Amino acid sequence: MPGRKVPEAARRDEILRAAYRVAARDRLGGLTVRAVAAEAGVSAGLLLFHFESKDGLLVDLLDWMLAHTIVAGELHRRPPDDVAPEQWLLGLVDRDLRHLLAQRERIELFYDYWVLGTRHPVIRRLIRRALHRYRESFRPAADAVCAAYPVRFAALSADDLAGVCAAFIEGCATQTVLDPDRFDAVRAMATLHALVIDPASVPRLTRP
Repeated sequence: MPGRKVPEAARRDEILRAAYRVAARDRLGGLTVRAVAAEAGVSAGLLLFHFESKDGLLVDLLDWMLAHTIVAGELHRRPPDDVAPEQWLLGLVDRDLRHLLAQRERIELFYDYWVLGTRHPVIRRLIRRALHRYRESFRPAADAVCAAYPVRFAALSADDLAGVCAAFIEGCATQTVLDPDRFDAVRAMATLHALVIDPASVPRLTRP
């Protein structure tokens, strides 16, 4: 009997999912055309038809992974009703942190790509673009906070605040991988909450 016919886009997605399983299990060093083809149940020739080379597969897997993880970022344009701007911002960070902690496998793989990106310009560009997009996802909430407290944030900008929120999540991601036994997500969020909510805890800054 003839094999099951799958649309090209669906077949490509199946191969990327298989590539992710191989990379999560064997890291990027084990991501070979043969291993991914076997995991996907396709021939090496069909895999190369979709991705042309192992390098093409590596790049497309990163692009797929970034689109399916928290680092892709979701742009939140308006706060929920009856929620203060600072609570909206903290709620977004808390939600992302909880989501991130459930994706340690992807975080570890992301850092593998980070290292590879030091010598691979295409991968480095994809990572930079994704991190910029993630930072921008906090901009609407950061804008709302700065607008609500113009005196307190007079020496800062929404870009500054959005960048700190993204850096907080990225730092937590690093700790979950490198020092998971000592990292306490609850205490990390409590600390951020104190810094954002309590004006006395914010140092006085002047614009450069």
